[in-house]
Amino acid sequence: MTFTRVFSTELLKLKRSKMTWLSFLFYIFFGLMAWFVFWMLRNPEAARNMGLIGQKASFAMNGLSADWQGFFSLFAELGVAGGMIILSIIVIYLFGREYTEGTAKNILALPVPRSYFVAAKLCVAAIWFSLLTAFLIVECLLIGKLLGLGIPPAGLIATETGNIVIAALSVLALQPLVAWVTVASAGYLVPFGYTIATLLVGNLMIRTEWARWFPWSIVALLSGMAGPRQEGVVLGSTLVLMMTFVIGVAGTIAQQVLADNCQ
Repeated sequence: MTFTRVFSTELLKLKRSKMTWLSFLFYIFFGLMAWFVFWMLRNPEAARNMGLIGQKASFAMNGLSADWQGFFSLFAELGVAGGMIILSIIVIYLFGREYTEGTAKNILALPVPRSYFVAAKLCVAAIWFSLLTAFLIVECLLIGKLLGLGIPPAGLIATETGNIVIAALSVLALQPLVAWVTVASAGYLVPFGYTIATLLVGNLMIRTEWARWFPWSIVALLSGMAGPRQEGVVLGSTLVLMMTFVIGVAGTIAQQVLADNCQ
């Protein structure tokens, strides 16, 4: 059995999976949230009269400009914040379902390099998340047009799309660690807790000078969630993300290679 067959099998597992469509529904929800926030930004008096603008809403709109630049920034922030959670759920689902459904022992007993299964699942997660990111960009353009923002400059589309893609790649770099925790714990609960904990710690680290060296804070810096986009991000930050990815992949493969097929 070649890697191609293992990969195609992993894709086939998603054919009737509800998770595939639920992930896109979540991204539609992100788009509706962005539309709502931007509508309040462009119609502050109407929103205030309806009792919609309070302290939290004002905080959400802080620093946003009522144009395409602000709209792209808002989508990037929602896409990264939500994407970190959604992609973690995707990875946990792809790796954890083998244990909850009792198929892990069958996979580990096959005369196939176990690294193939790890690589195939990570590739499926990357493709899945890439489609969600592309969907987010298209959704941004459509909703922006519905809001009457006009036609965005071609240069702005290219720049902001590139920023969203860079942020998405940084999110992808963190996911092998989630896969490692999932296979090490052989279930769903522990990796969910790990995901929440890393998000909380990353949010705290943003306020320190160490943010540029902490993987989960680097994602926030790249997306603009922590202030002006890419402020504080250095070459070392990219190397940290690359090392995080390599450690996560190596750890997941080692965990599977050394695992007893009775688990």
